Amino acid sequence: MIWTYCEQWNNLSEAPMNPLTPEQAQATHAAVQLYTAVASPDDHSAATLRVEMRLETGYTSVISMDAHGRDTLDYTFTLINGSLFLETATSYDYGDSQERGGYAEAKRTESYEFTTDGIIFRCLRCVDPTRPCLTLGTAN
Repeated sequence: MIWTYCEQWNNLSEAPMNPLTPEQAQATHAAVQLYTAVASPDDHSAATLRVEMRLETGYTSVISMDAHGRDTLDYTFTLINGSLFLETATSYDYGDSQERGGYAEAKRTESYEFTTDGIIFRCLRCVDPTRPCLTLGTAN
């Protein structure tokens, strides 16, 4: 696995914005500033995993990407009492689309929002903008 560090990942160009050396990324992490780590299977493959860290605001996100550079799974965490808490899990389905990265629009998005009270909200969105987000169920 090849790791690339940067301030932010550009979904449209599928490239790092303001690349960082591993040492700079480590210093940025220690200073609790925004940075992103991106993993690729090798030097000639598209990125498959992105980790966004913004600890000064308590935000961390782990995002899986497909061969077209599109987000497929997004796990968003928040920092609570020094520990990461899974706040949201979102999956993206692009159907038969071959669009690349940030240009692609998901045909279907399914999200689960978790609360510290043990309540889970499930939300399903389809590409039709006239259809609102449907909360299909909650559990606790």
